[in-house]
Amino acid sequence: MSSSYAQGGMPGTAGGSSAKQTEGMFQGLSNFLAAGGSIDEYMIRAFPQTAGKSFANMKRYGALPTGLSTAAKRAGAAKVGGMLSRRVPLAGGILQTIGGDPIGGAGTAIGGTIGASIGTAIMPGVGTVVGGLIGGGIGQSATRGLAGIDMSDPYSGPDISIPLFGGIPITPYAKTKKAKKRAREELGKDMEAMEPFIQKQMGREMAAQQQVITGNLMNTALANARFGR
Repeated sequence: MSSSYAQGGMPGTAGGSSAKQTEGMFQGLSNFLAAGGSIDEYMIRAFPQTAGKSFANMKRYGALPTGLSTAAKRAGAAKVGGMLSRRVPLAGGILQTIGGDPIGGAGTAIGGTIGASIGTAIMPGVGTVVGGLIGGGIGQSATRGLAGIDMSDPYSGPDISIPLFGGIPITPYAKTKKAKKRAREELGKDMEAMEPFIQKQMGREMAAQQQVITGNLMNTALANARFGR
């Protein structure tokens, strides 16, 4: 085990400086493992309050309490994995819902939670992430498939909207239908605004045509008058 993290602070973080602590979790894990640490220790250091009473007084990314058994570390990591398995898929589902795909978001949250829980039971940390990703993908595909939704087809799925704020469409077909309705409404407004100008233009064209017709009639009349002499 490398002494660079045994004395406190994550590997390559200069004793846990605030700038380095903001690195991505995966990069931090990679650095930690490269320095000889374990996944269990990294998870406990990242979320000491969640890991249990034995770690409650730790600073984030600080040194682990001395004399801990492997079983104690595994138990603490399992608690962190349980927390991640609940929160990460739910957050992903919420973001997906906000992005306009609530049906897929529900599948991501449910499938991701189940997958992350299974992954945590097998290997807390890596198993949590991998299980969440796989489960979220399966869940998303399942809920979209049940609803008949193909994200590449704007007319797929049923016509379902949440009855709030004039209707919030949650399927591609409902979104397309609402977009076309709005387009028709905007076109109607444009036509209504242009109606006075159209009427004026038509009046000018009719006046011009009448002048042409009148001129032709006069020419014909004059020609007939000459011929009649």
